[in-house]
Amino acid sequence: MINFQIVTCAWNLLLQLLISIAVINLVDTATTAGSLDFVVIVTIFVLGIIFFSPGFEYALSMGISRKTFFWAGCAVITAMSAVFTVLLSIFYTVSLKVASVWMLYEMVYNDQSILSMIPWEFAALLFVGILGWLIRLAYYVSGRNTRYVISFAPFVLASLLVFFNILADGVIGRALLSFIKAVAGLSASGANPFIGMASMFVAAIILGVPVYLMLRRAQRIV
Repeated sequence: MINFQIVTCAWNLLLQLLISIAVINLVDTATTAGSLDFVVIVTIFVLGIIFFSPGFEYALSMGISRKTFFWAGCAVITAMSAVFTVLLSIFYTVSLKVASVWMLYEMVYNDQSILSMIPWEFAALLFVGILGWLIRLAYYVSGRNTRYVISFAPFVLASLLVFFNILADGVIGRALLSFIKAVAGLSASGANPFIGMASMFVAAIILGVPVYLMLRRAQRIV
């Protein structure tokens, strides 16, 4: 039997590693920095994972439909993302005056505009929250063998990606990095965070489709 807490920690570590690698490759600065929104992004990801089960069981016991629960779940993740975005913005505004705390947004786009940062941070938190919900639902509706596949597939795929990238002399890695830069709004002519924001909103909507489909077949565990 898979210990879901251990798997959650493993996914958490993988997410942190992927974010770190992405930032290292996207950032053009020699300055080291601490990042508050990195912590919040991982927190929202974990909250997206853990909020589903107790809420779903209770909703079904109260006769609430799966469709209603889906929209309620979307509203919860959206609300959490909005609240944390506001808190991040307040903290960042204060930190500009009294400390040297950086944000992932600032590190990637080299921009300190609050008006640009707020929608970008909100989109990022919304995306990872839906992603966490999707992963939890995949475990919830799957059998034992499928859960093993879900647990180890990301690590196997990451290893294979590194292996074939080495064989291809870095071509795969450069192509993947170019794609990430394109959807993040990073180009040779300048950075546009609103492209990155739009990409994450679209990705969140796309992830919502399998969430809804799996939610329709999810059964109450008695």
